[in-house]
Amino acid sequence: MLKIAIFNAKADVGATTTALNLGAAWQRQHKPVLLIDMDPQARLTETYKHIGLDVQKHLFRFYQSDTPLLELIQPLRNGLPLITANKELMNLDSQFGRGPATLKRLAEGLAKLQPTHAEYAVLMDCFSGIGVISLSAVFASDLVLVPVSADYLSIHSAVKVDKALNALQPVLKRRIQRRFLLTRADKRKEMTAEVAQEMRRLFGNEVLITQISEHAALAECARMGQHVFEYDAASAGARDYMTLYFELQDIIKKLPLSTS
Repeated sequence: MLKIAIFNAKADVGATTTALNLGAAWQRQHKPVLLIDMDPQARLTETYKHIGLDVQKHLFRFYQSDTPLLELIQPLRNGLPLITANKELMNLDSQFGRGPATLKRLAEGLAKLQPTHAEYAVLMDCFSGIGVISLSAVFASDLVLVPVSADYLSIHSAVKVDKALNALQPVLKRRIQRRFLLTRADKRKEMTAEVAQEMRRLFGNEVLITQISEHAALAECARMGQHVFEYDAASAGARDYMTLYFELQDIIKKLPLSTS
């Protein structure tokens, strides 16, 4: 089981867009994938809430009543399986603490899911903050994908995430594999090139070659409650996410995947 946490400490960098459309790219290649909404704002959940999701089957029940993750998976109309979120996730640390037991709980839950979902890629759409809920996804992950929108404030946030991941490594006793993804790129703007150059300076080969450009289809598909391949599979946005999928496949082959 491959586990990818999609995480930046800054909001509005395209994390939810990336989780949904990367998951859809996985599906289009006939590869099993599971989406987990780990954001108390539940943006991924809200995209599909209108199709009749059971709002009582959400991730917080896994923490609150030990409901197995398998029982919380809901299939969307497009075939993508999703574990939904709600605002109660914001109270995770106050109710269950910030210690190792809470941080490792998601990893343990995914380990129990492993026997029936060994071939799955699990994509976790994380809360935009360095807190218990996001760090639990990092603890469970084989790879952290950090979306960085093409502006200078996003670079500062990416540096903050990088430092946080480095600080966690002694606890996990392993290097936390990470890749930085430039989003909302506009090749016509000088700022996009400058941000890309600064990311390369800071993070070197951990910056992905693929860039997700600012496409109308990506904004419109979310408004329509669809992923970009549902909305327009021939769009430039769809091509960007399929390119991202293939680049990640080469990286994943070299990852030291955990057995849980």
